[in-house]
Amino acid sequence: MHSDGASGQFAKAMVFAGWKGVSYVRKYVIPANPMSESQGDNRIIMGGVGRACGKVSVAGSFNTKLGLKAVIPAGQSKQSYLVKYIIDHYLATVTAYETELAELTGATAYTAWQTGATAKGIANFDLAYATTAAFDRGLGIRLLYKTAQALGFTGSAFTVTLSAMTGADIDAFVATL
Repeated sequence: MHSDGASGQFAKAMVFAGWKGVSYVRKYVIPANPMSESQGDNRIIMGGVGRACGKVSVAGSFNTKLGLKAVIPAGQSKQSYLVKYIIDHYLATVTAYETELAELTGATAYTAWQTGATAKGIANFDLAYATTAAFDRGLGIRLLYKTAQALGFTGSAFTVTLSAMTGADIDAFVATL
């Protein structure tokens, strides 16, 4: 549409931008209610998952195993792949999120999931205008573990069933991140 390097809004009428090397122009839009309850709920899910996935280090064995699976599409980052995978498979709705959260908080190893998340620098995430519960820091680590199992990661840090996880198992998994 345009070939210059313009980006940003113009006269509150148009927005010039680029994505994957393709320049485009769109209409300038102000959301009717940028802080609605449903947007808050979705932002809690996206924000919490994104923070957890961002802790997967390039130097960790989790990252190595993910790379060996060759599941990340060309042009997509590791973090965006993991966020999309987790949301698509485990948190597609607020109800699914609340179910996962209830399973975490009811787990015998709940405190260990919390400790593992704290060790990685992950905090709980909440928004005042959301109606669902805050994203629990332990949930991000637990969902990364579920993802590793679903993708068939091998090794002792990835093979214990979720319900049988102990503090030592969670520590071993967190060390892979």
